[in-house]
Amino acid sequence: HGSVSQFCNPLSGQCNCKERVKGLLCDTCMDNFYGLDVTGCKACECDAAGSISGTVCDARTGQCACKPNIGGRRCDECLDGYHRVQKGHSFLCLPCNCEKAGTVNGSLLCDKSTGQCPCKAGVTGLRCSQCVLHAYNLSM
Repeated sequence: HGSVSQFCNPLSGQCNCKERVKGLLCDTCMDNFYGLDVTGCKACECDAAGSISGTVCDARTGQCACKPNIGGRRCDECLDGYHRVQKGHSFLCLPCNCEKAGTVNGSLLCDKSTGQCPCKAGVTGLRCSQCVLHAYNLSM
């Protein structure tokens, strides 16, 4: 899939590769490209804020090398149990820290964009750690 034609250099054996493809047999994507098929290779487009600087994506899957607590193929989303906090042109993924006793089914997962944990009835707060007004005894 990666060569322009079936012919190669008779001395070196080097095939004439499509754009973004490398290797003697034109069988590997260039750095920061992945998924060699009949159309060639696709750009990985790793998120600069979420991926580890100086790394390249997997040439087969396109998976970028993510910073801690960050996931997604492009390293542009938080892992389960973390929520996104914007910092200028960058972002961090901070732990949800849900109060297990105050969440529905003891969930420790929060909304990945707001950080809101799923609170039981009568429970409030971002982490579901407080009783609503006129209620008491938050316990398991």
